[in-house]
Amino acid sequence: VLPPAVQSVLSLAVPIFPERQAFGPRPAEDVLLALLLMTSLCAAAGYYLTRLAPTLLIDLLCRISPQLQLRDEAWEEVLPSKVAVSTGEQAAEEGDSSELKKYQLKKRTGAELLFIVVHNGAVTTLAGFAWLVGSPSLAMYAFALEVAYEIFDSWSLGMARMEPETFIHHVVSPIVIICSTQTDVDFRVLCQLSICIDFSGCLLGLAKFLLRFSHISPSRIYQKLYVAYALLRVVFPLIDTAIIVSREIYTKGGLFARLGAQADASGPFARTDWTQLYFWAMAVLNAFNIYFCLVIRARARLPAQVVASYEQRT
Repeated sequence: VLPPAVQSVLSLAVPIFPERQAFGPRPAEDVLLALLLMTSLCAAAGYYLTRLAPTLLIDLLCRISPQLQLRDEAWEEVLPSKVAVSTGEQAAEEGDSSELKKYQLKKRTGAELLFIVVHNGAVTTLAGFAWLVGSPSLAMYAFALEVAYEIFDSWSLGMARMEPETFIHHVVSPIVIICSTQTDVDFRVLCQLSICIDFSGCLLGLAKFLLRFSHISPSRIYQKLYVAYALLRVVFPLIDTAIIVSREIYTKGGLFARLGAQADASGPFARTDWTQLYFWAMAVLNAFNIYFCLVIRARARLPAQVVASYEQRT
């Protein structure tokens, strides 16, 4: 038997515990209250940082990292309308191109990319603190803040700038979180999953910002991002998913017992099975993360000049 200190350290990577601290089912009114409060907070902070004071986060980043050299566009393209104007001028200079303008309009501003870092950092901190103090209620507010960002970002981007993969993520992620509130999954596993997903979200938002506005080699950024993304968005989430599924099958009397219970019902969704819905949504999200991990790996392995040329064109 491993010493308790070693078990505690290992549980950070593989959150398996002898006893379960169920996250739910949580009352619907508590879930709605958390979503309302966190959406209001996220919308207020997001609107201020991306619309009213769009250079604040950029200036803060420069103060934190004085050696970082940014392109002038970081301050010029601070609002979606500014991005459109800048793109229109570029198209006029090049003698083209409505297609270029259509594509560029889908890009986030520098402030929006850095707000991703701020938001995901806040969720990571809340989830970590909830795990530390053993509070499923605090964990619910951390997860609600994740849903809040999906709502705010959908409004902020609008259909004109929202890419298909962004739309899919904004739909699937809230489904995963809302379904989890009605399951008896151990909240510590969910906290670890949230920490991995959102901390990698911090790195992803920062990487996108640096790719567009810094002079750092795109190949170097993709190589470092691939390592972090593979661990935090693929390896650890798949471990957590396996833990959740195996525990659920074990507590329900085994795989055949669960399949038999479904066969006895009048249909697979004769009554709402939140755990089953959670499994399906997590499967989609995991597949989504694996796909993007492969995309990042492919770009990380391209020759440096090819990656640099691709980033300039897109």
